Parts: sequence; C-alpha cells; structure tokens
Amino acid sequence: MTTSTIITRFAPSPTGYLHVGGARTALFNWLLARHTGGQFLLRIEDTDLARSTDQACRQLLDDLRWLGLHWDNPQLVYQSKRLDIYNAIIANLISRNLAYEAWETTQELTALRAQAEKQKRSFIYRRPQYTADQISGFKSENRTSVIRLAMPVKEYRFRDQVLAKEVVLPAEEAQDFVIRKADGMPTYHFAVVVDDAAMNVSHILRGQEHLKNTFNHLALQEALNYPRPTYAHLTTIQNLDGSKMGKRDRDKKIRQRAQVFMNSTKTPIQTLAQKSAIPLDRLQEWLKDEKKQLDLPEQSALIPVVGLRQSDLPEILVHEFRKNGYLPEILLNFIALLGWNPGGDRERMTVDELVQLFSLDRVGVANPKFSRDKLLAFNTEACAAPADRLLPPFRQYLAVNPDSPLNQASDADLIKVMSIKPGFRTLREIDDVSRFFFIPDDQITYASGPVEKVLKKQQGLAALREIRPLLESIPSWTAPTLDAALKQYCEQKQLALGKIAQPIRVAVCGSTISPPIFESLQFLGKPRTLARIDRCLANF
Repeated sequence: MTTSTIITRFAPSPTGYLHVGGARTALFNWLLARHTGGQFLLRIEDTDLARSTDQACRQLLDDLRWLGLHWDNPQLVYQSKRLDIYNAIIANLISRNLAYEAWETTQELTALRAQAEKQKRSFIYRRPQYTADQISGFKSENRTSVIRLAMPVKEYRFRDQVLAKEVVLPAEEAQDFVIRKADGMPTYHFAVVVDDAAMNVSHILRGQEHLKNTFNHLALQEALNYPRPTYAHLTTIQNLDGSKMGKRDRDKKIRQRAQVFMNSTKTPIQTLAQKSAIPLDRLQEWLKDEKKQLDLPEQSALIPVVGLRQSDLPEILVHEFRKNGYLPEILLNFIALLGWNPGGDRERMTVDELVQLFSLDRVGVANPKFSRDKLLAFNTEACAAPADRLLPPFRQYLAVNPDSPLNQASDADLIKVMSIKPGFRTLREIDDVSRFFFIPDDQITYASGPVEKVLKKQQGLAALREIRPLLESIPSWTAPTLDAALKQYCEQKQLALGKIAQPIRVAVCGSTISPPIFESLQFLGKPRTLARIDRCLANF
C-alpha cells in the first residue's frame, strides 16, 4: 500500500436491514476503490446496544455478499469491541483539557433549548463553569455525566467532492458536542473519526444527512492530530412524487390496507390483533398515529391477515428485492444510476463496466427519483437470458424464500419451468405460477373465484367429465400431442379451446393462471394430471 492508495469504507449500523440508500452508499464506495485499485473496507457501527441485533448484522453481511460488494479487510471491525481504545483516547483528551464532563439532564437541556427558541436565537452549548459544590451536588443526585469535546470557537470549512464547493460553519455556530454518552458508549461522531483514522480511510462517501456532522469530525481530527479525509456527500433517493424513499412507504401501504380491510369486512380491531398476535394497544396506537411504525416481524404477521403479500409492498430494503426475485447485477446497475451518470446516455452496464466508468466528478447534486417500473424493465430484459444462466440466481432467490415448494425441484426442473414460461419479469413470477408443479396432488387448493366462474357457471365440471376419457386415451403425453388432440375435440364440438383449457387449468393448479397449459400438462405427466382432475370432480 502506498500513501496515495484510495481507501473507502462502508460503516452501517446493524439496527435494521440494508436500505437501498445504504446499498448505493456501499456501491459508490466500492466502485471508487475498485476503479482506482484501492481498498474497500467494512465496519460495523454497533454502539447503539439497545437497537443493534445479531440478526440484522448477519442479514446485512449476507445482502452485501449477494450484491457482490465484497470487502477487503479479512477481519471486520465492530465498534462495540473497541471500547477500551475509545476510552483511552477520551481520557487523553480530558487530560489535555480538550474534553470535559457535562452534567445537564435531558430535561435541563430541553429547557435551555426552549429558552433559546423563545428568545429567537439558536441554542449553542459551550463549556459551563461548574463550581466544586455543583459537581458534588450532581454526584449526590446520582447523575451520570457525558463527555463533550471542547470545540474551538472558529470557522470550519471543507471542500465537498460532490457539491464541488467549500462548505462552511461560521465560528458563532461552533459548539461543544457529546463524544461519550451517559451509558459509557461513544457517540457516532467520536467513534467514526477514531476508526476512520485507524483504518487509514482516505475518502468518505456518505449521505447528505451527515454534511453538517463533518464539522464536528474536523474538530476531532484537529484535536487528535489525525489527517483529514476527502469528503463527498451523496444526495437523497426520492420516490417519484418527490417524497423521501424510506421504510415508512411499506408501513403506509399496510396501514391503508388494514383500514380498508376492517371497513369492508366489518372486522373489529380486536380480531385483527388476535390473528396477527400484535398487542391490541400497540395496533390501536399504530392505526391512529401515522408517525408510528410496525417493525418488520409485526408487518410480516399482519399482511396476510389483511390480504396482502410481501410482493404487494414497495421494496425498500435490499432483502425485499432479493425475495421478490430481482437479479443482483441488475439491482446494482440500477442503483448506480441513482445520482451518477456514466456519460453518453448509457444505462445498461455490467459490473466490470461500472468499475471502469465510475468517477466522483460524475456524481450529481440533484436528488434522484427511484422508478420501480424502470427497474422492472431492466430486470425483464435480463430475465430473457437462457434459462441455464438464470439457474444460479434462481437458487439464490429460493434460498431466501424457504416456503417455496420449488426448493425441492431439481436443477433440470427449474430450467424447464423457466423455459416453458418465457417473458417473466422477476424470478418470483416464475415461482408464483409454477408452485403447483411441486405440490402433492392432494394438497392443491382451489381459488373460490375460478371455481364459481369456470367450473360452475361456465359448465367447466361437465367439460372435465367429458374430456377426462380422451385425456386418458392419449398415448404420447407431449405438449404437441395434447394440443392437437384437444383442438380436434373442440372443432368437433364447435367449442372455443378456452372452454376446455380453463377447466383443466383450474383442476390441475387451482386457479386460472399457469404457464402454457399443454406444456404444464406435459411437465406434470399423465398420472398426476388425471389424478388432479379426478380429485377436482370429486370435490365439486
């Protein structure tokens, strides 16, 4: 490694699954490192002990691997394991009078902010001059102090590589900030500066919500005599309506559906709570207050109760795109275009091409809009690839959908179901229409709508009884043979093919949606097809 080596990092907090905005931050850092022959490092910022979970951390690492964003440090850095290092550095700052104990309670700070607001001025925290008696009183009250950096009152500035301009904090806005919380854990501001220096990070690409935080980081770097990295702050990904793309989008749709479901079905909230196993008071509070959100397990428990599926919800998290059957290289390609322009109106690119073309000077300053229709178009094009090339991503899809009966299918069967249903947009579409192939014959469930319309009102049951002997007599059970035999039958009876094909489809798969019917029957085989028709006739 040389002093000119570019080292980037991605430093997520494992308090939830990987958001698409976080994935873009990781991708841009990864691309910059790969384009320049540098290093891309990963650090887990898990100092929020109350909200960080092992499950979220495992899922985050798994999602990054699925995207292909592999990191270069063999040992991951976990901030929760570096407390001794942080405390030693903080002790050194205190000994040099560059940091100090602050004793105000949350209520006292709130009152000071309210007073400043009443006086129409900004609240600026500067070092109080505590007397010995005050400190003794604080300790007798069993107060726990925080540690604040004594931020020198001066102007701070840095050049942002995305904004392409100097960003300035006036001297009068500089204020002392917390570097260790009352629970003994370092703040984000402190740990990120210490770890970036320890990891020799040269370029920091992160969201614009951290833009003003950078001034605190500059002050810490000066106090600790650390080199200053290059900073680039990325724009915010928005929905097409200009709202911020976030986890609230899913929650909003679930709430709307829950309210419609309760009104249309006259279902009381008590029943909703019972069926979803969500405490009644929690559910009532969530329905009344749009600022409240259900967590992911609660969402997963409620959506089937109100008639939704996971795939009905807007994808926000990388894991959701995985579960809905998007290809990782397509998602990467699409995310790369959210704020970066390769030039020449190029849009479809391989990962190698992204690496070759990426540069910071083409990262824009306008907030990009996330178009799911455009992403779906990208994915549809990629799904036109030969079925054998889609087998590995299909297996990856099934790994995060363990409930799918296609998990028991052989590779040859998976290739076959992709081949008989061309034109699919996502791998989930193949899964949804092909599950009946891999379900035991006696476990097929029949959708009420097709039963009433096709089997009863349109005399589908009578058609099944009449066609059943013909199907049994067909010696060569292939799609062309079946096609020819049933078309000849329909011509003799002067029937539209659909009058026969739709009842057969309902009998073998339980609905009116399946891959092409004759290819489906060939895949099922003659014994299973006849067994399903017999069961359908017996049931209805």
